[in-house]
Amino acid sequence: MLEIFLFVNPLGTDCRQAEAAVRRLQHESLEKVDLHVAMLLNFQVVTASLVATHRDPKDLALRNQLTKAAYEVALDFKAAQLQGNHKARQLLLGEQEMFTDGDFTYDPAFAMALVSGYGLNQAAFIDDRKRLAQTPCIDADQQLASQMGVTQAPDVVVFDTTNQNPGVRLGNTRNYQRLKAVCEKLQLTPPSMLHVL
Repeated sequence: MLEIFLFVNPLGTDCRQAEAAVRRLQHESLEKVDLHVAMLLNFQVVTASLVATHRDPKDLALRNQLTKAAYEVALDFKAAQLQGNHKARQLLLGEQEMFTDGDFTYDPAFAMALVSGYGLNQAAFIDDRKRLAQTPCIDADQQLASQMGVTQAPDVVVFDTTNQNPGVRLGNTRNYQRLKAVCEKLQLTPPSMLHVL
């Protein structure tokens, strides 16, 4: 079985290609593929988001606004995950549309409309979100990223759970063929022949 960790920027629509590649692998692989999506929110991700939208990465007020919006989206994703990973990923993709114009303002009304539109139980979502806001749930993703050496998003780390090989970090994987080739090599390589990139 393949275990894949996909680290995404909560506001980054550029992560969609990486997720599409992973989802395609999930559907086409003969092996079972267990996908874990983790939110990556750090200094580098915030800077990359600002640079990608041609904004001043030294603007402290804008950095704070982007960080707050990213945190809100990550919290929404975590609350939605409690009702299913597929619905959580749908919500994430929908919420990322709020930020395609470079405005980093989180709109709770838009988010709640998506929650209802994607068939999530709104009352449960609100309760879960309030509860998760009191826990370090976002910090757990940051710790996982740190353990795996991930600092940028999107980033993919793949493990073959049927052997003792270490995981392989692929970096910015937007290409399905590259992802598939690495996963096939990971499954065919004897233990201890691969190392985290």
